[in-house]
Amino acid sequence: MEIKRVKKFIYEGLGFPIVLVNVTLANKRGIWTPAIDYNKLQKEVLIELARKPVSLTGNEIHFIRTYFEMTLESFGKFFGVTHVAVLNWEKMENKPSKINPTTELCIRLFILEGLKMNNQIFREAFREFDIEKFIKASKVPSKANRPVELAGRHISRRISALA
Repeated sequence: MEIKRVKKFIYEGLGFPIVLVNVTLANKRGIWTPAIDYNKLQKEVLIELARKPVSLTGNEIHFIRTYFEMTLESFGKFFGVTHVAVLNWEKMENKPSKINPTTELCIRLFILEGLKMNNQIFREAFREFDIEKFIKASKVPSKANRPVELAGRHISRRISALA
């Protein structure tokens, strides 16, 4: 099997672009795919979404909801909104979902609690969420659409396991 290391690879398998930095690719049947642990990838992406400095996009909300295996109704009920509101957030696709900032903070803390993150990470995420900065940054479209970026070392998989 052929392998190569690339500086940047854009992965869209979770429904939105993720930039994988310094990642190993493996050639499988003529297609270059990341040699990563996809379960680790999902968890690392969730952590990055919880700490993202701007509004979550519709596709990111959809990923969060489906990762935690929640219906539109149960997700909405958990955050005090209707399933229609959740559907409207998700319809925004790769644009900011226009969620009330306090509800968005609750979603981010829900992610960390759901991943059983330690109290220190949970507290840091809560302290880092500056609502004023968040609202200002979300008004600048180029910042809101910036993809999540992850270093390959956090999600790499042993190449021998792919053979």
